[in-house]
Amino acid sequence: MSDSADIVKAAEKLDQALQSLEQALTPMLANYSELKKVASESESFATDRSRLAQELDEAKAKEADFTELKADFNRLAGETTAELDKVITKVKNVLERG
Repeated sequence: MSDSADIVKAAEKLDQALQSLEQALTPMLANYSELKKVASESESFATDRSRLAQELDEAKAKEADFTELKADFNRLAGETTAELDKVITKVKNVLERG
């Protein structure tokens, strides 16, 4: 064979090899794309989980504050009721004498 025919034959073999490579890479690239998408979603879930955990901690802290405030309010309400009862009793006593 001549050099020209050898070059053509080599070019055809190279073209076939490239086509085979492209056919083999196509599903791999599709899988890679899917894996990138899943990895991105996973990262997004991790970020959301972290944010939600922080929000939960903040909510628990607020709940503890509200529980303490409620206890203070109930204590003050009880003291106020007791004081009002004393004042009402004194007013009644004054009105009955008077």
